[in-house]
Amino acid sequence: MRRTPPPPDSLRRNRDFQLLCTGQGLSLLGSGASAIALPLLVLQATGSALHVGLVEAVWTGSLALACLPAGPLADRFDRRTVLLVCEAGRAVASTALAAAVLAGLTSLPVLLAAGAVLGFLTAPFNAALLPLVREVVPESKLATALAVNQVRGQAAYLLGPVVGGALFSAGASWPFWLDSASYTTSTCCLLALRVRPGAPGGAREGWWSSFTSGLRFLWRQRLLRRLTLVASAQNFAFDGVYLAIVVTSARQGASALSVGMITAASAAGAMTGVVLAPLAGRRLSPSRLLLLTGVACAALVGAMALAPEAATLAVLLSGCALAVAVSGSVMTLARLLHTPAGLQGRVNSAIGLMFMATPPLGAALAGVLLEELPGPAVFLLFAGLLAGLAVVSPGEGTFRGTESEEAGPSDGVEAGSYDAVGAASYEGVEAGRRDAQETSDPPAARGR
Repeated sequence: MRRTPPPPDSLRRNRDFQLLCTGQGLSLLGSGASAIALPLLVLQATGSALHVGLVEAVWTGSLALACLPAGPLADRFDRRTVLLVCEAGRAVASTALAAAVLAGLTSLPVLLAAGAVLGFLTAPFNAALLPLVREVVPESKLATALAVNQVRGQAAYLLGPVVGGALFSAGASWPFWLDSASYTTSTCCLLALRVRPGAPGGAREGWWSSFTSGLRFLWRQRLLRRLTLVASAQNFAFDGVYLAIVVTSARQGASALSVGMITAASAAGAMTGVVLAPLAGRRLSPSRLLLLTGVACAALVGAMALAPEAATLAVLLSGCALAVAVSGSVMTLARLLHTPAGLQGRVNSAIGLMFMATPPLGAALAGVLLEELPGPAVFLLFAGLLAGLAVVSPGEGTFRGTESEEAGPSDGVEAGSYDAVGAASYEGVEAGRRDAQETSDPPAARGR
């Protein structure tokens, strides 16, 4: 049940939205700091790229495994409560990890256990966050709120690796203490929310049916299925490329701060991509957008083999992230168009499962390859994979064709033109940019 009175039209005066935005931004900042510190910590402790890949695989793999139960949890229970439990649990787990690093207890089993716990708590959080945003923001401002949230998230990812690299240079445990503090602050922001949405309404499925309904819906939708499979394979390649960049730079003697700045370049590119996505969406068809960005990513990763210096890797990685952010807008628009409101949590988790199932394998493969092959050869292998994925990306017929598997009235989805809805959503993102003066400098963002 929705709360009363309705949320204010101004996002700047919307206290709950600002609390959500601030808490999540800080949480992402801490996560970005610890994400760059983790492979450096494993490499420092073991000197093995294979162990780095194993730890990364377990951290992301646990998140993937938790995606299926996460969707039913987000659609069955009060979403604010789900967020609170997950964020408080992540605060406790990250505090324990920081303490273990400080005490010198960074054995491989400890790191694997911490990754499993954090991964299992992150999946329900991700599944419940977006539906809660819809509870605190009026429908007329939803597109603007999503645009603002996305830009702030990319800003956190931009700063996180730089801060994490600098903190790691000062002390190996410091990035993890920052992560702990960010989760704790986010928990406090959630506690301060006034919204009390209650459990989502509607008929309740059995647990097993709930686990699989999102996957069944996703499989029936040809467009969503094709987009998800291609994007999942791209995630496999990009996680391998990311690990190869970190290991290659560290082997060349780059400092932790330098490695952090290299990976932060991806956030800078992604932020630029978010801004360019509306323009690209108006000028290019979705299929052409996917093809061009896919080819660009393959070329940029291939170029990493020719010039593996740290500064060049940063520029090339930034270009890849820009292309991925632009192509990712196609996936977001398709999901918004074809997913009924009552299935949001389960479909989001199903897509999250597909997205997160492959990066652990990509990281593990990169770790194995880096033990046997030079860095440039690894980059070329992943570039070839990305080129193949660009070729098999959905074509015009998949986007424009009317298919029997499209959702009918029983699914709560109205048939319509993808391009028309895409244009409307892009206008919403443009509105977010026009409203920047209203939303970019709220009191919560400036600090209390």
